Amino acid sequence: MATAIIAVLGTLLGALTAGAMQHLTVVAARRDRDRQALADAAAGLLGAATDHRRHQYLKHVMRRKGEEETPEIRAARYEARSGMTKALTQLTLTTDDAALLRLAVSLVDASTEVGEPDYDDRVGVDASGDRAREAHTAFETAVARYLRRSRN
Repeated sequence: MATAIIAVLGTLLGALTAGAMQHLTVVAARRDRDRQALADAAAGLLGAATDHRRHQYLKHVMRRKGEEETPEIRAARYEARSGMTKALTQLTLTTDDAALLRLAVSLVDASTEVGEPDYDDRVGVDASGDRAREAHTAFETAVARYLRRSRN
């Protein structure tokens, strides 16, 4: 009788151990998937913000040279802005970390401001570009730190 009880307890303990291991595996896989989704969303936003700033700089350069802006160039600039907005939306759907989202919004705002100074205000254009690059670096650094921390 004792042997049967020990066998049943061993079987139950084995089943519990297997269930716990399976649960831990699922949790780890979910954490890895979420971390990768955040990395992808952040990289998308960083790239989109860079593209948007490039289009804003090109607008300033063209205006300084007195070149006419074509509808295609304007459409590409608007598409870059839309790409940045879409990337911010993707990030917002991926994380609820308030600090990361605050930095992401700051990046979008600073990148948008690059196009606001008059084209002949080189100091203003340079200052807005500096702020945008600082916001870019701050967001990139925070995401990298968050991702490294979440590996543990």
